[in-house]
Amino acid sequence: MKNLILVLLVVAILSNACKKSDSLKAIDGCPVSSFINANYLNDAKEIVYRRILSGNQVLSSNQPEFSQLELDRVLSAIESVHALQTAQTDSIFNIIQIHTFKHYVLNSIILKVNLNAPEIQNFINQKPTGNQAFDGLLAKYGFAYNDSSPPSAILPYLDIKSNNWYNIQGLTPYFNQFPFIQNAEGDGTVGDGNDMTYTLNGTKRTINFSIGFGDCPAGCGGRKTWEFSVDENCRANFVKTYQVN
Repeated sequence: MKNLILVLLVVAILSNACKKSDSLKAIDGCPVSSFINANYLNDAKEIVYRRILSGNQVLSSNQPEFSQLELDRVLSAIESVHALQTAQTDSIFNIIQIHTFKHYVLNSIILKVNLNAPEIQNFINQKPTGNQAFDGLLAKYGFAYNDSSPPSAILPYLDIKSNNWYNIQGLTPYFNQFPFIQNAEGDGTVGDGNDMTYTLNGTKRTINFSIGFGDCPAGCGGRKTWEFSVDENCRANFVKTYQVN
């Protein structure tokens, strides 16, 4: 009798583990079209970066490159909503074309530098700095000096930009290790506007698309939101529309 109970207990545990594994596999295996990947990849990066800064558990949160798995979870949620092909989604994707408000500039880093350092002087003059590790870091992530914002003795800050978007919080520690850089930090924007938000609760994803109105440069005074839920098998459902004035 004891052996039978033990066998049943093991079977139950394995069955539950398989269900969890299947759920995770389903949410990770949802397809993403070339349209969504091309038009919403940077939105997914903005969303994942917000999750990192908010302290959510995110894969590779301390690495410069975003986890493709995390990006795919966001992109597949957007894909699932887009696939509904309703009047609401037509407004969101085709008429208004709602994207995330880019609070963070994920292809830019602000460096506070020692202007007297020969490495920085070389860099400002568009030459190799002479520090192989620093030059290699710039080349690896595609960063170059943005000469539209030159540093000065009063404001010894320079801007470096890349064509690619990164997890800046995971990248700035690499720049902070050099003695001629006093601090490296991410860049950002001000104001407000249309936006997308995303939450993950287990395998259920909630994604909101909203339009802001009012004095948005100072912070939108009102907002209309379309809310959708997406399950682990990429089934999307329209939840509600609501407006705050």
